Amino acid sequence: MIYPKLLRGLAALALPLSLLISPSSATATPTATACTMDLGSVTSQGVVQYRTVTATQPLSVSAVQRQVKVFSPGEARLSTIWNWSSNLPSLESGIAVKNTGVIGQASYNSNTAEPADPTFTQISAGWGGYSAIGLSVDEDRRTARNQFYGLSNGTIRRWVINSFGWTPTGQTGGFSAVKTWALLGQSTTYDTFLATTRGGALYTVRLPLTKTMTPVVKQVRSRTWQAFDYLIAQRCGQISTLLTAIDKDTGAAYLYAMSHANGPSTVIKLLGKLPGTYTDPIYFLRTHGTYLRGE
Repeated sequence: MIYPKLLRGLAALALPLSLLISPSSATATPTATACTMDLGSVTSQGVVQYRTVTATQPLSVSAVQRQVKVFSPGEARLSTIWNWSSNLPSLESGIAVKNTGVIGQASYNSNTAEPADPTFTQISAGWGGYSAIGLSVDEDRRTARNQFYGLSNGTIRRWVINSFGWTPTGQTGGFSAVKTWALLGQSTTYDTFLATTRGGALYTVRLPLTKTMTPVVKQVRSRTWQAFDYLIAQRCGQISTLLTAIDKDTGAAYLYAMSHANGPSTVIKLLGKLPGTYTDPIYFLRTHGTYLRGE
């Protein structure tokens, strides 16, 4: 079954987008008012936290915000985006897979004036073989579309999450080379992930919301992306993307401005190396209803 707290968190993801940015163009140049991204992470001690990245020149990264111990040390293995809700009670939540193979909703009270009250609500077991997960939620919920994706042994599987539970809605194979991914684009007919391969290529993977789920795969770059362990994408302007790429081995993170994805014609501009060190086991996008338009 799906728990009411999970549905409340998902509903919050569907809030309209409000960004303090100027309209974007078709190219990946920084906007007049700098785009921002809340870069979340789970530390080795199980603490959930975030820093705000701003695409100014020079690049700006805030101090660590709202540290809450949600997991035991080394317990969490995978995470979707985390959403914060302005509704009461103020819930900050994401879906996570533990090292035991259990999947569930992790959450805490984001109102700093109240106790954090962190919780983990188990949904099911048997997720030990998954190497990546993702969550796409409809912006206005007119289609009641909450899509959850999991990658296991080269196969992407999809479920719809609603008050009836988790319903499988398709799968597609051929993705054994994928190292990491980030949700890049959403529409009423498809979701798109930006994915790297172990060989260093960068692809968009469009997954139509049909049962056959026949993917449309386009190569964006052919090499040099293999070092990155995490990609985190946030909307910038109308159709462009702010992209953070993290190499945990070196502790380095790089910020890119990316145009609306269009295969090898996609403009990707390196804005610079982020100040600080990035070696946490898990990174994710912290958001408040972002509807991604990157492809």
